[in-house]
Amino acid sequence: MNHITIYANFLKRFLNPKRKLKVVFDCSNGTTGMILKRLKIKDLRFKIINDEPDGNFPGHGPNPWAKGAMSQLQKEILRRKADLGIIFDADGDRVFFVDNLGHVVEPDVIARLLIWQLQPKKVVFDIRAGWLVKKIQDLRFKIYESRVGHFYIKKLMRKTGADLGVEKSGHYYFALRLVRQSFSIGESLDKGGLSYFDAGILTAIEIINAVSKLPYSLAYFSDLLPQYYRSGEIN
Repeated sequence: MNHITIYANFLKRFLNPKRKLKVVFDCSNGTTGMILKRLKIKDLRFKIINDEPDGNFPGHGPNPWAKGAMSQLQKEILRRKADLGIIFDADGDRVFFVDNLGHVVEPDVIARLLIWQLQPKKVVFDIRAGWLVKKIQDLRFKIYESRVGHFYIKKLMRKTGADLGVEKSGHYYFALRLVRQSFSIGESLDKGGLSYFDAGILTAIEIINAVSKLPYSLAYFSDLLPQYYRSGEIN
């Protein structure tokens, strides 16, 4: 058994959809395809595109957030009448989502869904990503605002003891203890520097689990939330 199979088997233990879903994955000709192919379960029908690693990136560029990078995924979702589309960057640490109508779902909407799914007590956002969650915050979790960048997100997570971190760039950070709530993991892993890590496929799995619990579509869920204008990335 190689390391890819071991990791895929580990991830599969988190995958627990409550109803049948159709999902389209776009791996951006990066590293995630070889893992996703090993995650098949009965209640999840999925199609993987741009799954073969290729440094020439024939499908589209390695950055999913670049203009036009999601168009192939959006068309495939509509063609297959899928419930959800998921696209990773080339190395698989960033992940973005597209709803059943082919619309890109903003990271702050995904964060709200993750919070509902994982029930963290403390959440760190970068300054670009937290407005929506603050707008509808309840008393069950605390919000902390961070400077942009994984160094600052993780630093504040450690300082505050946060369970979840969110960046507008598509990074989602997990405290290992939050992962343990879903699956028992040995305490020794904490000593390996994994206390705060970002994982695109794990984020995707938890969103699949969350969408499967919704009594309506992901597009409808997004429409229920307060609407506001986003400027996008300005450098």
